[in-house]
Amino acid sequence: MPSIESAPTGRLAASGAVAPWRGARAAVAAALAVAVSACASDAWKPNPTFSAFLNQVERACGTTRLGEVTISQLMNPGSNLYSAYFVDMTSRWDLGRVTTEEYVTGISSAFLTVSDSPGIRCIVGQKAP
Repeated sequence: MPSIESAPTGRLAASGAVAPWRGARAAVAAALAVAVSACASDAWKPNPTFSAFLNQVERACGTTRLGEVTISQLMNPGSNLYSAYFVDMTSRWDLGRVTTEEYVTGISSAFLTVSDSPGIRCIVGQKAP
C-alpha cells in the first residue's frame, strides 16, 4: 500500500488524500467570497445621487443619535465609530433594494435603538416618498 506523503503542490498524495492546508485555504477563500458578496453590488462605485442623499442625511440628521452614537460618527470614514454596515444599508434602502421596514429593523437592531427613535425618524424623513 502506498504511503501518505506530504503534497506541497496541492496535488493528491499517493493515497489520494489532499494536503490539509488546501482545505483551510479553500475555506478562507469561500468565506471571503461570501463577505464580499454581502455588500451592495454598487457599494464601491461612485453614485452622485446616493452621495447627495448621504449629504442630505448628514446635514439634517448628523447630530441625532442612533443608540450611543451620532449619525455623523457612523458616516465619517475618519471616525473610529464609522460603520460600513450603516452606509451599506442606507445605500441599499436609498436605491430601493431593501424596504423601509427592512432598513428600520436592521438599523435599529444593529445600533440597539427602538425603531421609532429620533435618529431613524430623521433619516426616514429625508427620503422622498
